[in-house]
Amino acid sequence: MHLRRFSLSILTFLLAFTATAGKLPKAYKALSVYNYFEAKRLFEKELKKQTSGAAYGLAIIYERTDNPFANIDSAYTYIILADNNYSKLTAKQIQKLKELNVSIHSIDSLKNRIHEKAFEHYRKQNSIAAFNKFIEKYITAPECFDAIELRNAMAFAETKSRNTSIDYQKFMQEYPFAKQTEEAQRLYESTLFEESTKNNTLEEFEKFIAEHPKNPFTGKAAEAIYTIATKKGDVSSFHDFIKKHPTNPFVEKAWKNLYTTFTADFTTAKLNQFKKEFPDYPFQEQLNQDIELSEAIMLPIRENEQWGFITPDKKTTIPCVYEWVENFSEGLAECGVNGKAGFINKSGKVIIPFIYDEVEPFNQGIAIVKKDGKYSLINKLGATISKHTYTEIAPFSENMAAVNENEKYGYIAITGEQVINPIFNKAADFHEGLAAVELGGQYGYIDSLGQFAIKANFDWADNFNRGIAKVKSMNKFGLVNKKGEFILKCEYDIIGEFSEDLVMLVQEQKYGFANELGEIVIPIQFDFINTPLKFTNGSAKAIKNKKQGLIDKKGKYITSKEFDVIEPYTEGLAAFEKKEKWGYIDINNKIQIANSFQKAYAFNDCIAMIVKNDKKGFINKNGKIIIEPLYNDVGSFSDGYCIVNIDNELGLIDLSGVAVIPCEMDEIITLENGYIELLKNNKIAYFDKKNRSYIWKETGF
Repeated sequence: MHLRRFSLSILTFLLAFTATAGKLPKAYKALSVYNYFEAKRLFEKELKKQTSGAAYGLAIIYERTDNPFANIDSAYTYIILADNNYSKLTAKQIQKLKELNVSIHSIDSLKNRIHEKAFEHYRKQNSIAAFNKFIEKYITAPECFDAIELRNAMAFAETKSRNTSIDYQKFMQEYPFAKQTEEAQRLYESTLFEESTKNNTLEEFEKFIAEHPKNPFTGKAAEAIYTIATKKGDVSSFHDFIKKHPTNPFVEKAWKNLYTTFTADFTTAKLNQFKKEFPDYPFQEQLNQDIELSEAIMLPIRENEQWGFITPDKKTTIPCVYEWVENFSEGLAECGVNGKAGFINKSGKVIIPFIYDEVEPFNQGIAIVKKDGKYSLINKLGATISKHTYTEIAPFSENMAAVNENEKYGYIAITGEQVINPIFNKAADFHEGLAAVELGGQYGYIDSLGQFAIKANFDWADNFNRGIAKVKSMNKFGLVNKKGEFILKCEYDIIGEFSEDLVMLVQEQKYGFANELGEIVIPIQFDFINTPLKFTNGSAKAIKNKKQGLIDKKGKYITSKEFDVIEPYTEGLAAFEKKEKWGYIDINNKIQIANSFQKAYAFNDCIAMIVKNDKKGFINKNGKIIIEPLYNDVGSFSDGYCIVNIDNELGLIDLSGVAVIPCEMDEIITLENGYIELLKNNKIAYFDKKNRSYIWKETGF
């Protein structure tokens, strides 16, 4: 049930009345001083002429309990009348009502309060008849769902107390959409099945099928045989079941489970391996199609506001029939239909039906899905493998995922089993076998069994990387190993990230570097300028007295100390700034490219970005401009192409500076195998960089 607060300010009404005239303002004025008889008389007179405003006033009177007219059903009748007629008002009429504090928001607020009061009124009667009356009259109220559930629950409780098949059948006929219908159906048919298979043995299930072939639970018995035989869930158990129970209707499912388990990553190599090892797989045509499609690139396209897919060669197309689509992952893509999400394969076949509110892409054959406000795990056959539902499931890391249940965090395994109960206030991903968790306001680390490997003694804790983690205590940072031993005590204002086996330490606005053993190999002596630094290609910045140089891993200067700014060496050259101009020095500290640029950046594949006259371009290692500085911004070259920006419009150039795509795009996204996605004026297109041609354009692109 949704609870909302509503209040009326008498003072506000009185102020509004002084600025307006007519019967309706007089009615509201009477209402503001609780003269209900006069207010009701005036509202009723104005009901035909000013329906929305008058009906709203009458709804207030009938909703209140401090007058003889109180009647919640009447209040509802008039608030619906007010709501329905509001949309027919002119702007001038709306303004007049606004002066009386009557608006669509006040109407909605009162309607919600009437919903709540009506629901409480009928709920107190606590009878099926009362709930039915509320449901019939207040069918659009949010509380109607609660009323339906309470009504159904009460009816089902009475049915269960009688516990006869006739009563179960009657319940299902009267309440076909009740959430208890499935249970009623099961109870209606289950007695004989339960008695015959009370010991849950393979022999009992086989005997039940033989003696009662028309019983609807024969399928359940066959499934039980399948479940018992394949409980390990691995390739061997599925294959053994297929060989031992060839007539079981779940043989097809066993084959598909075997296939799904074996080819979870859906790579071409794995699919071919499956075909070789299981030549008797009954779905060879589908397998061959999967192999053909496994490496196919599928590009999302939109036509008439519906989405589908096309391949770059346009030979394979999935029609545009979806509300939205995402990229394929492990052979399946998320799609939306009628506000619900499911999955299709690369042939366009629906693999997971559209029954979920949200879905995440498949990873290792498992996907996170949301339904009815709760998250769970499914496999590629659509089977729910998690035993519980959660308000949150984090992505898997090291085959473990943090889950949230009742505002507490625990962990589930990729099998869906809850392996660590939700008892923590916060929980991070597993890294190197440990996860940082918060309990009682302090952080520590647990292992995969949920046991504390490092006690919760820290104010904050980071993930482990190469056996070391950053922790915080008393507003200072330190480093610990996986035994919980301090490598560096919590004595530092800032600790950077390890790079080339060294990490930056900051203390009282001075910095130095330590190694992975916690040894300070470069003393804390340089001036910190609020930007964490790290080693790159064996060098790092050393800053003193507003001048910079480069040092090696022993702290020895390898350049002079005279630069205003200098960056670490890349490809044998280091960008530097002197007197507000940038250039490059070589490893011998000699200027190789004169400082003539407004800004200079690191070399990559023998070219570097530079800035001149507030525009960006590129030079080679001889200092020659190979792409004129014409751009507000540029990206990095990849596969011989670079995204550029002129006045917030994007384009694509090659290494010779030729505009392959003019700067007219709102967004450019690099895809695999040389394809790019373009967005212009909310229209999309795909471009083949290799052939320098468009693959597909949306109408209006």
